[in-house]
Amino acid sequence: MVYLRRYQMSLFRPMRLLLLTMLTALVVGAVHLWNHVADMAEPVLTPINKSYAGYSLIPQKVLGLNLEQFTFTGWDGGEVRAVIARKDGEESSRQLTITGALNQNKADRLREIDYALICVDWDHGIRSAIPLAESLTAAGLTCVLWEPRGADNRRPHCTHGLRESADVPLLINELTRRSGKANPVIIGVGQGYGAGLMLQAAATEPRILGLVSIDAYASLRESIIRTMPDTPLTLATLSLMDLRINSSVGFECFDVAPVESAARLDRHVPVLVINLVRDNPISTLEDAVTIYRQLPSDHRELWTLRAPSDSPGATTRTIQPEGTGSRKSPINAILHKDEDSAVIGIVHWLNDTFMSAMDTPHVHTPARPLLTSDCQL
Repeated sequence: MVYLRRYQMSLFRPMRLLLLTMLTALVVGAVHLWNHVADMAEPVLTPINKSYAGYSLIPQKVLGLNLEQFTFTGWDGGEVRAVIARKDGEESSRQLTITGALNQNKADRLREIDYALICVDWDHGIRSAIPLAESLTAAGLTCVLWEPRGADNRRPHCTHGLRESADVPLLINELTRRSGKANPVIIGVGQGYGAGLMLQAAATEPRILGLVSIDAYASLRESIIRTMPDTPLTLATLSLMDLRINSSVGFECFDVAPVESAARLDRHVPVLVINLVRDNPISTLEDAVTIYRQLPSDHRELWTLRAPSDSPGATTRTIQPEGTGSRKSPINAILHKDEDSAVIGIVHWLNDTFMSAMDTPHVHTPARPLLTSDCQL
């Protein structure tokens, strides 16, 4: 019996060691996976634009612009810094490009627009929006830029417009007070992060009368999936990312879907959807098409850049719906040769299409419900 007990103990020791080793490996693997997920979630939680690292939030001087600083109270009760940008003094190179084009083809009705709200980045929101402001002020628009992070970077995490979009009605309140008009004419111009924010804001803010959406992604979740390696653990990793983000900020990736906001816009709001980025998995032409299809707007257009596959000098491209037996209609996208051409086009779209829509009397009607079958990217 003693011999048998010793024999059983001799077998148990290596088994116990093996189990302990396996358990240790699982713990180490879980910690490694969690740290990996935390690293992947960090640029989602705090998307820092390194182009402006070390610079102040508001530049002291910008060639061609006068920046009037002001603050307003944001959605979280904190102070938000903003500027009103107007053309002033010697023109910048961007402004010269626009004024040169307008010498050939005027855009005189832009003076009827009181403010163009411009948003590009969550981090360094004012500096990142200056290039667009330069171009649009050259056409005669008054532009408004602000810091989605709040004054003194008081908002440590980004919600990709889910919460930051609630600043927009408060900003419009302040601009209305400053303008002295009961109903100033206000449009929104967003690019990247800012495009998603403006779509979410316009879905609930009827005082945004027109929208230019540049390089918006349709769904934050789908954009993140496209940046992740295609492995069997992709969905599991994404679920862990959602857990990490939710524990820090209280939202999950699927909560941010500008395409759903696009479907809730009033049909009388003119919307210009533009895709300028190429080979960027975060925001694709397919995203732009998906958002465009969901828009109930009577005045909507889709623009993109001319590709090598297009005929030389082509001005339009027919985008066929994906899948056999699809009931969706083909889309005629307007082509531009480069970004400068697209920005000049935006000026004329605002002057012609947007202002023409403003001339048409209309009665507010609810936007149609989201068609989930159309949201497949």
